[in-house]
Amino acid sequence: MIVLSGGLTTKTPRQLGVGALPTGSVTWCLHGEAGHALVTTMLAAACLLPLGAFAAMQARLDALVQHHTRIGLETFTVAESGLEHALADLAGDSRFDRLLAGPDGQVGTGDDGEYPFSQLPPEFFPRSPFRYQVRVALRAPDTLDITARGFGPLAATRAVVATVVRSTQPYVPAALALAAPDPSVLLGDEFRVTGVESRPDDAGLPAVAVDDADAATALAARLPPDGAARLTGRGGSPSIASSHVPSCDALAGLAARRAEAQPLGSEVSGALGDGLFVSPASVRLADASGSGILVVGGALDLSGASTFSGLVVALGDVRLDSGGSLAIDGALLVGPQGGLVSLRGAGHVAYDQRVIERIDAAFAGLLPRRARVTGWREQPEAVP
Repeated sequence: MIVLSGGLTTKTPRQLGVGALPTGSVTWCLHGEAGHALVTTMLAAACLLPLGAFAAMQARLDALVQHHTRIGLETFTVAESGLEHALADLAGDSRFDRLLAGPDGQVGTGDDGEYPFSQLPPEFFPRSPFRYQVRVALRAPDTLDITARGFGPLAATRAVVATVVRSTQPYVPAALALAAPDPSVLLGDEFRVTGVESRPDDAGLPAVAVDDADAATALAARLPPDGAARLTGRGGSPSIASSHVPSCDALAGLAARRAEAQPLGSEVSGALGDGLFVSPASVRLADASGSGILVVGGALDLSGASTFSGLVVALGDVRLDSGGSLAIDGALLVGPQGGLVSLRGAGHVAYDQRVIERIDAAFAGLLPRRARVTGWREQPEAVP
């Protein structure tokens, strides 16, 4: 019997029933087995190497796909944010025509097609290298597209598009709209201004709209608690919002040029009837009544009991005597020279959509139109 290193044993030739083996034959057999194992290991390694390389390549490919997918989703989110920014801006100033004029408000200039944001996005969003761009394109006379494109790293682009139509409803920002840079509103104990809390197609109208955001905040801060409670509409009480006020000067100019315009003197009393009434200067109404559109080129002073169903436009201050009463069902627009609205008597200014729609139909083309969003979609191929 032969004893090998490590305690292994092998039988002798006699025990195996064979003749004596030549010297070194056992060593030769062991060496042969060791060579066979090495070859087997090398073949297995050669077979596993492509599999390992494939696994590493697949992991790398998955990482790249995940990286690009994440960038695509982030870029799409940036594009959505740009569209939401535009739609929020549109809710504050929903005039259809102003979307076509660009940021400078002038049609036919180089910035036509850019969305006219009233406020730029904050500096911290979107963070570089992400950014968004919002443009406006007219598809039909009463239909346009607002396209928000998001841009990201690795030339990633995504786009979302909102379709906007020219509404049949005229644009009136509030029951009482103030264009002055820093207006003051004084209300009597029995005077109310009422907007609309909500409507089927939008969020309603505030009681008071101010052309400047800082001026709106300052006006709300100056109101006494009892006065604030008498301004109701969208946003609760006091219902004061920052919103674009249509140009009273432009509206007065259009009204004066219409054939159906009826001139007014400086002193008016009694029943006016229904129509388009225009005065180039200040007017004092005493116990007057009427319906339609009343345009005053200066200050409007009221005394006694006056009522009007429709739209009242005053380029200067509006003052109601403390002993008088006033009821306006429709809306009251005050121009940039009207820094003071003093309604110390009793009564109300209440927004009435049916009245505004009636006078818009009677005097077509005089009032600006609202824009209405009909839906949005993702644009499959975004072109930077």
